Amino acid sequence: MSGDASDYEIGQLGMSVEDAEKDAMHPVVAAYDRDGDGKVDMIAYDRDGDGKVDKVVVDEDGDGVANQVMLDRDFDGRMDFVGIDKDQDGDIDEAKTDTDGDGFFETTMRSAE
Repeated sequence: MSGDASDYEIGQLGMSVEDAEKDAMHPVVAAYDRDGDGKVDMIAYDRDGDGKVDKVVVDEDGDGVANQVMLDRDFDGRMDFVGIDKDQDGDIDEAKTDTDGDGFFETTMRSAE
């Protein structure tokens, strides 16, 4: 699936750390099982091939579906977008952006749903 996914795609989690790179939406830098249950709940991706993390997806509730995506959209080494899927439908419901590059999220937008 690599290369076909949107930068904003949240994707699936819940696989083993060893299986995280198989069919990954982007090249994987690292996969983490933060709660020790044997299932990946955070994956760091490298979308531009420079070896540095520029996308992170997180499954906060352990259901195997990521509910948060963080992006370094301008590839400057700082995350400048956070998207949250609050209702687990695969669509981002809340987006926070750093519009001026200072490391703080100035803008928050929420879905009308």
